[in-house]
Amino acid sequence: MNLSSSSLKISCICLLSVFISINASAQIQVDTLMTAEQLVKKLTGTQGIVTGNVTVNGPHLGYGFFNDAETTLGIDNGIILSSGGVFDAFSANNLPYKTGYFSDPKAKRKPKGDKDLNRISHGTSGDAIVIEFDFIPLNNKIMFNYVFGSEEYPEYVGSKYNDVFAFIVNGEKVKRVNIATIPGVNMPVSINTLNDKLSNQYYIDNDYFKKPALKKSIPITKKRKPVKKNVVSDFKISKSKKKKLNQEIVNNIQYDGLTGVMTASCYVVPYKKYHMKIAIGDVGDLAYDSGVMLEAGSFISLKDPGQPKFKDYIDLSDKLDFKSILAGKFVPDQQSLQDSLDEAEQDRFAVTNINFASASAIIPDTAKENLDALATYLKKNLEMRCELTGYTDNVGSKKYNQKLSESRANTVMDYLIKKGVAWQRLKIAGYNFEDPIADNSDEHGRSVNRRVEIILFDK
Repeated sequence: MNLSSSSLKISCICLLSVFISINASAQIQVDTLMTAEQLVKKLTGTQGIVTGNVTVNGPHLGYGFFNDAETTLGIDNGIILSSGGVFDAFSANNLPYKTGYFSDPKAKRKPKGDKDLNRISHGTSGDAIVIEFDFIPLNNKIMFNYVFGSEEYPEYVGSKYNDVFAFIVNGEKVKRVNIATIPGVNMPVSINTLNDKLSNQYYIDNDYFKKPALKKSIPITKKRKPVKKNVVSDFKISKSKKKKLNQEIVNNIQYDGLTGVMTASCYVVPYKKYHMKIAIGDVGDLAYDSGVMLEAGSFISLKDPGQPKFKDYIDLSDKLDFKSILAGKFVPDQQSLQDSLDEAEQDRFAVTNINFASASAIIPDTAKENLDALATYLKKNLEMRCELTGYTDNVGSKKYNQKLSESRANTVMDYLIKKGVAWQRLKIAGYNFEDPIADNSDEHGRSVNRRVEIILFDK
């Protein structure tokens, strides 16, 4: 009995290893054992994105996580979604029309498509893989990197077989927008819009086949007896063209054409809940696979002052309950969001230290940006008052340092007055080297003590 159980366990482990590393001889490895939640976690970077509520629709072999040791795609690792089996994507390009069906193509009931893909491609989609999730951006711009590839290239460019994918964002001021678009052109990335003739600066040719017999009803692959090596195939190859192609891509990517690394992005409202839909599918038929590869860690948000009508905002990452927002239990309305912004902004200036060089009352250039922000805040919040308290290190006499501490406080007050803050709202004091906040026995401690403390309070 024990021997039988051990044998079963070993067999399961072996099968698991085969499943994960089924393409172990290839340079690019694929793992299909990760859940959709794990994949989204891999996609998300550490910069300004909170995600949750992940769902996936489509066959399990249509999505996975890949590792590219040689960065063949320009991406080290990431998520792949494919209209065929993901393992077929990462192998030597030995066929002009590799197809991996998720079901019998002769069956009356076809694999589901997607309405958004139908709308974008102006066709009928099938073999769709869709991953969806909610996210909260902490900044006003989101972005991530991706590569799209397909076996529809180049023979079916301009036809109804227009395989397509989409990154659809829905939320505040962004209503079901597909951000998988060609830079500078308001068009989705697809077989018919980005190829060797249109937007070809983003296209990578990986096709060296001569006059392949075009066929869109390829039967499902079945086990057959070994064929002789000299059987005539229905396509020929161009050795001269093959030499001109990127050999790393030829040897590791099955797609006949693909894009370089592209970036999807859009502006959003910080701290609002959004929905992301990542989808890919065949269009016009279920033959000839296409895939989209998204770079791990590249889904981030960042502050972009270049946004039209940009308004600065404060970091609320420690002020909001993101789990409640994602769960729909708390949706920050405009007033509650503004209250949180005001509270965070006030906290920002509650105690701010401006540090000075030794024996100097000149405000460092590095501190002026904070003082400018403080002046703006005071002019907007007229009920607030400001106390400026000067301090020094312990070098020199107490009389000398008393005068220096007052001079530092006066200098900061003069700066704020020049920026439009009424002098009646400012109070100054100097306390020489009393109340140090660091050890005066070394230069680092003394540099910290040479300061003006800024304290805000209500009138």
